[in-house]
Amino acid sequence: TPKFAAVQEIVMSRCSMCHAAEPVWAGIVTAPKGVRLDDAANIKLYASLIDINAARSKAMPPGNVTEITPEERQTLAAWVAAGAPDK
Repeated sequence: TPKFAAVQEIVMSRCSMCHAAEPVWAGIVTAPKGVRLDDAANIKLYASLIDINAARSKAMPPGNVTEITPEERQTLAAWVAAGAPDK
């Protein structure tokens, strides 16, 4: 089971530039669909959406603009499969 710290690092570096209280990606003014992934609680809260959109379907990030790797996607999927532990 991946450690939460590894999952958080992936999400913070690949997702949170748009999915944040104050997105830093050009042209994004609010977190898409209100999904914020800029803290541990929200990463845990949205684990199933992370699984569906980033680990399984590869819909996120759009066009893989942040260059999430297949290994990072596998880490996210394994974390969710293990029950999305926060340790």
